[in-house]
Amino acid sequence: MRSIANLPVLFSTLLLRPIRAVCSQMIANFIESSKCFPFDDIITIERIIKHGFKKDKYCFVKDDICISYYHGAPLIDQNLQYSVTFEANGSESTASMNLNKSSLTRIYSGTVILLHGFRVSKEFMLNSAIYFRFLGYHVVVPDLLGHGESGGIKKYGVYDSKLINPFINNLIEADIIKKDNFYIVGNSMGALTATYISNLRTDISGVILLAPMPQFDQALYNHSKVTHPILSKIIPEQDIRKGASLVLEKNNINLEDTNIIPLIQSSKTPILLISSDTDRIAPYSDYKSLSQDNIDLVKIHNRNHQSMTTIGDDEHISIIRWLNKTEKE
Repeated sequence: MRSIANLPVLFSTLLLRPIRAVCSQMIANFIESSKCFPFDDIITIERIIKHGFKKDKYCFVKDDICISYYHGAPLIDQNLQYSVTFEANGSESTASMNLNKSSLTRIYSGTVILLHGFRVSKEFMLNSAIYFRFLGYHVVVPDLLGHGESGGIKKYGVYDSKLINPFINNLIEADIIKKDNFYIVGNSMGALTATYISNLRTDISGVILLAPMPQFDQALYNHSKVTHPILSKIIPEQDIRKGASLVLEKNNINLEDTNIIPLIQSSKTPILLISSDTDRIAPYSDYKSLSQDNIDLVKIHNRNHQSMTTIGDDEHISIIRWLNKTEKE
């Protein structure tokens, strides 16, 4: 029997349970209803038009869902230059590129599909798409489900692969994608989708993962500490994680299915994983223990998570080295 002295503690615990349940549900509702961030500071419509990106959509009749995407051919420009600054909670990171075609030891060819992260859209990946077009690749840049101009509801990188994969097959049949030198680049949540796709296919030459998202509940907690440091101290960590689990459960997704580490470890595809030691949402320390022959792990400095959508000079050096090795093999 509980002592009378323990009754206040018992009552307060019982009262807190429904409050905390409501808190977790509110977090889940926010995740589900959250809109994509605007891309105006990343790339302008004028620049998208200037570089000749074509917008199209692919529709799944059975599911009544359409995927919106950009695609573009290799660029003939001799110089590539851009500088994009990403502000996040008072700190800034800049991704810059200054590249001359004469500095390349070879001209590359093939196709690169670029997949964006959570709460952003295909436009956030267009600077990186321009980079690959400059190298000589065709590019395809879709909006994931429930993001940008694509239909459906958010599937948190897991079930996106089940639609992106047949979408790729259609692009191959339409001769938009060449199966030689075929790469997928995924940023944050898009890295999870990219890894799932690479495990579904045998024609992927390699996968580039830019700041891959940790397991979804960990990613949400990390994000809350960065973007809402005071609130994240008031709301218990377990409530934040529970909110992440609730929204996944509603969409029939297991939390463990958002953990990219086992997928990377089981993959036979060449993987280049690029992460920043100052990224507090998807920190380099999460991946530094990965050691397999098919994995190249690269640490860069002074880049926040948001800036990892855009390939800069430092990443270029690692990407070229990896492409040369991968395509030789």
